[in-house]
Amino acid sequence: MFLYQLFLLHYLKASPNFDAGGLLSGIDHPKAANMSNYLSSNKNNRFIYFLNFFIGQLFGTDIKTFQFINILFIMASTLLTKIVGTKLFESTTTGYFAASLFMFYSGVQPLFLVPYTDTYCILPMLISILFLLIGFQSSTRTHISLYLLLSGIFFSICYLIRPSAIIFGIAIFMFILVNLKQPKVKQFIFWGIPSFLISMITVLFTFNIFISNQNIIRIDQSKEIPLTHFILLGSYGNPDIKDSLHGTWNQADVDLTLQQKSKSAMINVDLNAFSERTKQRGFSKTIKFYLQKYSNITDTGVIGYHRDGLWTKFKYDKNNTLVYKIQQIYSDHGIFRPNFNFIIQIIWLFTLFFMLCGLLKTPTWQFSVVSLTLFGGLLFLLIFESGGTKYLFQYIPFICFLSAVGFVQSANKFLKD
Repeated sequence: MFLYQLFLLHYLKASPNFDAGGLLSGIDHPKAANMSNYLSSNKNNRFIYFLNFFIGQLFGTDIKTFQFINILFIMASTLLTKIVGTKLFESTTTGYFAASLFMFYSGVQPLFLVPYTDTYCILPMLISILFLLIGFQSSTRTHISLYLLLSGIFFSICYLIRPSAIIFGIAIFMFILVNLKQPKVKQFIFWGIPSFLISMITVLFTFNIFISNQNIIRIDQSKEIPLTHFILLGSYGNPDIKDSLHGTWNQADVDLTLQQKSKSAMINVDLNAFSERTKQRGFSKTIKFYLQKYSNITDTGVIGYHRDGLWTKFKYDKNNTLVYKIQQIYSDHGIFRPNFNFIIQIIWLFTLFFMLCGLLKTPTWQFSVVSLTLFGGLLFLLIFESGGTKYLFQYIPFICFLSAVGFVQSANKFLKD
């Protein structure tokens, strides 16, 4: 898979557009790229900008450099998917199957072309989960505290890269609340949670200090877009047109928010606009709209190329050359792209089938926590800005875990019969 991605990196000749491309172009020329206004408004993308900035200082700012690093992130995430799946479900086969599925969705589809929060967040998320697992399974107080300390560091990094990727932390917190009386959980809370919170708060506090004191680019934190803005974006779209975008970024909602003079004014105008939009639709069309939005996110398994596109711009080779034909497979509007999508959709159906098999037959706490994480993630995408399949990618590892459990159970039953 690594060699396959290097092959594509060499021949596809594609560069990222929109936010991903803007953040990368702003490394060399932040003033020309208007990065001050962008980062002042978009708090959620500050960490990835400065991460890429320091990567650029070390390795250069060529787009292919970041795409290659993105390949490394994805490959490392695949390995972590195997390790976490094996440790969580105590099954090597489950780990391998989950990693194979994740590699298909993250590697066969060239997501590495767009170095952005979608792919960057997976690695720290899985590392944090791994340290949580090791800490929970440890018997000594020192080990619990140490591993939870490390988990908190990567949890905060995951949050800084993509806040919506920390849903697993909420699921684990709910699991802890339900199982407070268990001795193992009590020990975990008493010796692990304090160190987790200390490290998490320290990292977040340190980054905020860095933002306030760095002189790389001027950031006005009073211009931050509030969370309510993303709820408003999540309600955008026409429920009567199925093939249009639902719940995505749109210029009208962005202008409405940015025209306000204070954060409180932004919150008020966003909530009022959201309420008015929902009232105009009525109950039935509101339900119809969110069902269509949910369908847009989950119906194909084609990450980033379905409706919303992958934010790429191709520099096409000459017609009828081998490179041109390869580009037509992976380009958003390539002539062979529908055939590629069809293959992905077939694998997606099998993935969902085995996931449902697991949901119907697996009552373990591990499966319940992963299921709760996925439920929370899909609920987040339903309410906030999403509307496209690339937003689903941050939860793909959990879908792969559930599908792997269902597959192993079905395979074991088949072999026994």
